[in-house]
Amino acid sequence: MNKEKVIELLKKYGQGTLDNEEKALLETWYLRQAANSKQRLSPEMLEKSFESIKSRLPVKSADIRPVWSRLLAAASIFIVFSLSAYFLLQTSKNFQQTVNPKTTILPGGNNATLTLADGKQIILTGAKNGRILTGTNMVINKTADGSLLYRSKETAGQDMPTEYNILSTPRGGQYHLTLADGTNLWLNSASSIKYPVAFTGTYREVEITGEAYFEVAHDSKRPFKVMSGTQVIQVLGTHFNINAYNDELSVKTTLLEGSVKVTQQANGETILLKPGQQSLLSAAGIKIESANIEESMAWKNGYFRFNNEKIETIMRQLSRWYNIDVEYRGDITDERFYGTISRYKNINEVLEIIQQTKGVHFKIEGRRIIITG
Repeated sequence: MNKEKVIELLKKYGQGTLDNEEKALLETWYLRQAANSKQRLSPEMLEKSFESIKSRLPVKSADIRPVWSRLLAAASIFIVFSLSAYFLLQTSKNFQQTVNPKTTILPGGNNATLTLADGKQIILTGAKNGRILTGTNMVINKTADGSLLYRSKETAGQDMPTEYNILSTPRGGQYHLTLADGTNLWLNSASSIKYPVAFTGTYREVEITGEAYFEVAHDSKRPFKVMSGTQVIQVLGTHFNINAYNDELSVKTTLLEGSVKVTQQANGETILLKPGQQSLLSAAGIKIESANIEESMAWKNGYFRFNNEKIETIMRQLSRWYNIDVEYRGDITDERFYGTISRYKNINEVLEIIQQTKGVHFKIEGRRIIITG
């Protein structure tokens, strides 16, 4: 990407007209600049740099200052008087083509299975839009955009037995679900949620595996509980993401809005999260840290976002979304990787971006990705 292209993207950023592909390209450029920069600039130096370059850009200062200040400060870019050097993004001209361009592994999509209380399973990918099932105390519909929508009947009451459904996504799948109380949730690939078809008790309780993003409908009289392994989350109404895959080192809960109480079942340890915070639950206990919201929400917004990630962490994400197996041969690099790319690219394009970093090479054999140093 040359300097003219970066200037164009900066201008569109200031105007708020970047599309998804352009946003990913600009973020990838920014992350690489941040990773490769070593010098730290003072606020005075940043201001002088901004004023020097501002006059050379074909955009208004009001358009570029917000993004310029954020990118420049974060990336600590010190070659500020040479536009050609400053805007030069590492290209893929040295990319060693070991990924066969004719080999195509397509990304995942809306794909899930609904398991009813009686054990019957419905493959939602092939199900027609409209009413799927009418039960004693609920109606289930599949919407035109591929979502599952529950609605309680007026006859649903405390004296009715609780029935549970399970929505599960395979590797290469994702799905949106609206529960009977109006709570919206999005399931990532290789995930599942068990939930009552109607909420009639003191609590609204669900159980998940894998990863899910929740927008919980507020109900002050009935707290909402999410069980995930040895963790329990309790809220009244809020937005949060849970990453509880079994092959990850910890259960991550990221809070966007409201408040969340996280409890470790084993010892009863409890913490309260505020917006912008993230809890990590492991065998060592629970700890709180500042959250990278964009990184945590990338999957739900249609992106992979790699920020100082090891290759093993990246490949776990890719294996779930592209339904692939991963094999490592020889010594694997300790390099960290940066970049943002759409989840709807085929896997070749994702691997090309990763392979631009020295020390890692890929080979595709069927649905197996072989990684060498």
